Amino acid sequence: MLTGQIIVTKEDLFQWIENYRWMVETIEEARQPVAKVNNNSYIGAKTAMYGIEATLPKASGGTSDPVYTEVQRRVYSLNYRIKEYEQKIAEVQKRISLVHGDREIEVLHRLLDGDSMRSIGKHMRLSSTTIFRVRNNILIQMMK
Repeated sequence: MLTGQIIVTKEDLFQWIENYRWMVETIEEARQPVAKVNNNSYIGAKTAMYGIEATLPKASGGTSDPVYTEVQRRVYSLNYRIKEYEQKIAEVQKRISLVHGDREIEVLHRLLDGDSMRSIGKHMRLSSTTIFRVRNNILIQMMK
């Protein structure tokens, strides 16, 4: 989806700014060694090593274990989403330096921290209309 040159719309940028915090947290969580599931770290035995089961014929090829298959699917899906999130975050970070004005910078950083428009307005003692106007100015500046 996001390979190579990215064509960014104003709506895309708006969504990426809104989702920035949780995308960063998802990447951090996936990079933790405990939470990371490696392709070879399936917990459980694929074949029995002892007892009567060890004498039975083994299936050739892949595994028919549905749990193992589900783990593999989730690992693949997570890796794909992480790469996608990294590209979106990099695109937002690349455009942060285009934002000028003290108000705009403050609102942008609070949006990236995951603050709601209402809490930003309350903190800055500005009306919600003003905050929405500032956010639109941020998006215009970042689209240049």
